[in-house]
Amino acid sequence: MTRSKYDRKVLLAVRAGRIDPRLLVSTRSLCQRMGAGLDILMISGGDELPVEVAELIKVLRADGMTYTLTQKPILRRRDIVDYANTRECISTVVIDSLEGWESVAADRTSNPWAKLACPLVTAAPAKTPNY
Repeated sequence: MTRSKYDRKVLLAVRAGRIDPRLLVSTRSLCQRMGAGLDILMISGGDELPVEVAELIKVLRADGMTYTLTQKPILRRRDIVDYANTRECISTVVIDSLEGWESVAADRTSNPWAKLACPLVTAAPAKTPNY
């Protein structure tokens, strides 16, 4: 059986207003190293894409990488885990940070990340040290 180039996918979960361009560049590089496509889940209140995501999509198209984009008004930790766990092609989940997802979760005491069936990569921007 021959596998296509993008049988594996990376799931990127982002929140409009909290998109660090370095997160997008890192995720794209991860996809290239893994030979994987990209599924993007994004919390967004409108139809218009953030500039950073629109630029990422242009680059993905230019590179010939497969991708999907799903915009949702609410995206909980559990939603991300369920999405990844119900699609066997998802190899890795990338988020900006563990912080902040709890504020949109119905049950803040649960830890859905523990039920994730693949690696979780957090790519929080580096904080500037206070010297």
